[in-house]
Amino acid sequence: MFLLFLWYLMTGRINEMMPLLTKTTAECGTFVIKLLFLTGFFSGIIKIGEDVGLTNKLSLLLRPLLNRIFKTKNSDTVNQIAVNISANMLGIGNAATPSGLSAMKKLDGENKKPSIPSDDMCRFILFNTCSLQLIPTTILGLRAMAGSKNPAVIIVPVIFVSLGSLAFGLLLCNWCLKKRK
Repeated sequence: MFLLFLWYLMTGRINEMMPLLTKTTAECGTFVIKLLFLTGFFSGIIKIGEDVGLTNKLSLLLRPLLNRIFKTKNSDTVNQIAVNISANMLGIGNAATPSGLSAMKKLDGENKKPSIPSDDMCRFILFNTCSLQLIPTTILGLRAMAGSKNPAVIIVPVIFVSLGSLAFGLLLCNWCLKKRK
């Protein structure tokens, strides 16, 4: 934007830029307000699901799988990982943050080489980076605001793509971790 301002200033067309700047600023403000309300709406819906135990039920389902992926024997660490991943799957990243930080601290406490991330720490970062999504709330909201006739049509492709990227990422991560040793 600064470069655009300089261009208009250098070419002597600053008067043409002001209406454009005012219009885009107003559109941006409107978009941000809509996005805030949308995020609030989805956060409320997800909070209701969290309050009725949806996150805990999903984390219980994930624990056997996570026990095979992560080598930690600390059940509290696995529980924190499961809560983090299940919250991310449900599209409540803000609720996932505390459990993610707690899990990473616990994994760091188990780490024998503090200057190098452990294998489990690398896998956990991968899970958070790939962020397997069952309910992609932000994308649904953006599509709805853009006027999509069927914003939810992307749910199945998002699940497949995020599952595929996670599977590929885990394979690559395990290969790299074996090479590191």
